[in-house]
Amino acid sequence: MWYFSNKLATYVGATILMFTGGCGARAVAPGNPPANAPTMSVAATLAQPPVPTFSGKDAFAVLKKQVAWGPRVPGTSPHTIELKYLQSEMKKYANATVLQQFSYRGIPITNVVGVFYPAQRSTPAKHPILLMAHWDTRPVADGPYSTATAAGPFVYGPNGWNRTDPIPGANDGASGVAVLVQLARMFHKDPPPVGVLLLFDDGEDYGDFRANNGKGEGVVLGAHYFATHYRQNPVFGAPAFGILLDMIGGKDMRIYPELNSVQFDPDLNQQVFQIAKSLGYGNIFRTDQSQDVDDDHITMNVQGEISTIDLIQPLPGPGALPGAYKQWHTVDDDVAHCSASSLKAVGSVITQLIYQQTP
Repeated sequence: MWYFSNKLATYVGATILMFTGGCGARAVAPGNPPANAPTMSVAATLAQPPVPTFSGKDAFAVLKKQVAWGPRVPGTSPHTIELKYLQSEMKKYANATVLQQFSYRGIPITNVVGVFYPAQRSTPAKHPILLMAHWDTRPVADGPYSTATAAGPFVYGPNGWNRTDPIPGANDGASGVAVLVQLARMFHKDPPPVGVLLLFDDGEDYGDFRANNGKGEGVVLGAHYFATHYRQNPVFGAPAFGILLDMIGGKDMRIYPELNSVQFDPDLNQQVFQIAKSLGYGNIFRTDQSQDVDDDHITMNVQGEISTIDLIQPLPGPGALPGAYKQWHTVDDDVAHCSASSLKAVGSVITQLIYQQTP
């Protein structure tokens, strides 16, 4: 995922005290939600009948399966294996499966989208909920705690990276995918009351995040493609809102409100954290501090005009928040540093949110 601005915030009542440094966040006001979108009432959310139980154990098995294939870098064999797996899973569980295929520097990039119709409906929803996670992995271990960078800087040129030291991507990639796959199984067995799009976006972590004065080059490829092309396919409808799951499987994980997300859709962001607290996950979903992360949700809000928030474990580096994932963009981002309980916490919150929506 994207690098983050060195910006922390402490919540004091309704006031946010910000301490900034480094580059600022690219916060943009969200567009108006579409008419007839699913309701977002917290009271309604907490008053509905029981919802299906999300299995963290089964999701963790999906995480391990992906890591066992090797780094899923675009243009490699493990990437092809993962693509076939995601396509197969969506064809088994979704009402419709769409592949968005394009190329970057001659490398094939593919988004896999599972379309789930509302319960007792035979057509896609006009305003589905978008859930997304990137499925590719970083081709270079260039994180702040990476030992690979000691051998010399990674150089990104006209033909891509000059050398590679790919990451396993257990948390950074496989965790979000694992939750979405498990949700797909649940949606197939117990159709949700509203339509859902599961977007497995590709090419998020390939290129150079620092190029073009921090705008990046060769990154967020799949998310940007979906954001600028989804209107061309009626099966996608006009998503009511979206949630990005990125690095949500680390051990001893904490998730803080992401500042761009708070500006993009404050009501949705608040609802997610309130649901987490009501389910007993207040120790993971923390509101005492916040973080500022450039991630796939930025292009969804700006180019796609879909109000989308980001759930993500804190990134490491100077001024990092407690619970930061030090294995980020290192060869140690492996299964041993991930947890089924973390996947269950996030999956359970998303499950509660989806099944207690009003059509």
